[in-house]
Amino acid sequence: MDNTKIGNKEAIALLVTIAFNHMMLSITKSIINFTGSASLLNILYVAIITIIFTCIICYFLNKFPTFDLIDISKYLGGNILKYIIGILYIAYFVFFSGILLHIFSSSLQIIYFPLTRIFYISLFFIIGAIIACNLRYNSIYRSTLIIFPLIIISTLFLFLSDIPYYEVEKMYPIFGNGLFTTFVSGLCNMFAFQGLAYIYFMPPMLKEPSQIKKIAVTSIIFSSIFLLIIIATILFLFAGFVETGELMPIYSAVKYIEFGSFFRKMDSIFVLIWIISFVSYLSITLKFSTTILKKLTNIKNSFILTCLLGFALLIVSILPKDYSVSTNIANIVYKYSFFILVIGISFLVLLFSVIKQKIRKWFK
Repeated sequence: MDNTKIGNKEAIALLVTIAFNHMMLSITKSIINFTGSASLLNILYVAIITIIFTCIICYFLNKFPTFDLIDISKYLGGNILKYIIGILYIAYFVFFSGILLHIFSSSLQIIYFPLTRIFYISLFFIIGAIIACNLRYNSIYRSTLIIFPLIIISTLFLFLSDIPYYEVEKMYPIFGNGLFTTFVSGLCNMFAFQGLAYIYFMPPMLKEPSQIKKIAVTSIIFSSIFLLIIIATILFLFAGFVETGELMPIYSAVKYIEFGSFFRKMDSIFVLIWIISFVSYLSITLKFSTTILKKLTNIKNSFILTCLLGFALLIVSILPKDYSVSTNIANIVYKYSFFILVIGISFLVLLFSVIKQKIRKWFK
């Protein structure tokens, strides 16, 4: 048995963990700001569109068993396209993971460590991610399967515990800012499903590459459920809350949990789970980026490459001047980059590769 390959459950947990960290830090605030009271309806609609798009991607990927996007790019356009796509994705993963690291580190600094510089908080995460990333047999993917139940339980617990404080009427008017915003411009909320960017690189990692469609669709469904739960919690609790500069709305929702005098201030438990989850996310991102960089450079020493990428990620995390700058980058620049690279360029590479494959078969 190849211990470097991962099974379906590990792959699903991996993709959902990636999506969860984005929801926790930035995406939910952006969605509610944009679609307002129609956020829940919008997410249901966007989830269906995303599942359809995912099925198309997986159909293309199944035409190239055990190939990832880098291999497919080489097949379509040779080394030139391979290097272009590889560099774009490394930049995408490292830059925006660094921005999320700044957001999370800033939140922890304000909440728990006001006297600690963000650099040291970010460095703590980077060191943990590098160590986890270099464990043997891709242990980070299997450990994510252990973390995944904690994410599920904590999210459900948060939603159920805050029920007494909900004002369900905040979901009205049902179409929020109008039909166009909800169903047309609201399609931009597809960027909530960040696992799509990682699906392109998963087939070579899987024990059963033919199961990529099942894995991808299941992860999108789980991510949709998480997103609905988190948005419902924030939407029903806070009036106009997300329009302010508040940190992590999901953290503020935790502050409402109270079970008698012995179960107050449970935020530290949730933050601990989120820290573990975020380290897992950073480790996965570094692992994917290292794999891509190895294919581009043919350097076999993964540890050196991981350290270089970790250093780059750390530099990015300390570049923003403050929390508001990094939040704007995550909500605006990240969104456009996602659609240009993940939805646009990558899809076209797959499409033209399949066309090229069929043309070659016709002329044989």
